[in-house]
Amino acid sequence: MKTPNKTSRRGAFSLIEMMVVLGVVGLLLAFAAPNLFSLISSNSLSGEGVVLRNQLTYAQQIAVSKNADVEIRFFRMPDYANAAPEEAFRAYQLYQYNLDGELAPISTFFRIKAPVGVHEGLSTILDARANTSAADKKFGFSSPTVGRSDAPVGEGGRLQSTEYVAFRFRPDGSTDLPFRTGSDDTWYITLVQGQGALNADKPDNYLCLQVNPYNGQVSEFRP
Repeated sequence: MKTPNKTSRRGAFSLIEMMVVLGVVGLLLAFAAPNLFSLISSNSLSGEGVVLRNQLTYAQQIAVSKNADVEIRFFRMPDYANAAPEEAFRAYQLYQYNLDGELAPISTFFRIKAPVGVHEGLSTILDARANTSAADKKFGFSSPTVGRSDAPVGEGGRLQSTEYVAFRFRPDGSTDLPFRTGSDDTWYITLVQGQGALNADKPDNYLCLQVNPYNGQVSEFRP
């Protein structure tokens, strides 16, 4: 006489087992989160630095290939979309003379994506007071310059008169920034990560792009 087969019973997790697993996963995420956030922040800073460096290099290439000055303007503006109503340098754009003899945009309007920002105190290119020497102006060095022009900073991209600081790449690849010897011979713009870092004297993480006024070469420095 055959004995009937016992029906197999499907195993399942109990509520306590599931809670233990979720607790372990949560603990692992808690330990990994700081490093993950740091990695994301570093990638954001690097990405914005790459875009700006590429545009500086592109401006020099266009100036040489078309035998005409190319001006890069850094715009001071608020960022209401990211709850930052105070004005700061948050965008840039390339300009060149058109057939009518007027400076016109030759690139898109690049907005620096928050939380990355420009540290104005560590950016001599944005300090128009840095060029005050009469000798510099005598030899045609006039940058950094300050001006105002229409930029798409209004609601919905509406054009609005906006303050900017600018310098130019010349047809020979150089810039119109004064070339001096010693510690003053440095022109750079510094990107930092986070709102608090914008006012820090020595930010922990930054990306500095230095422009050689003589040959227009752009160098990158990071801690």
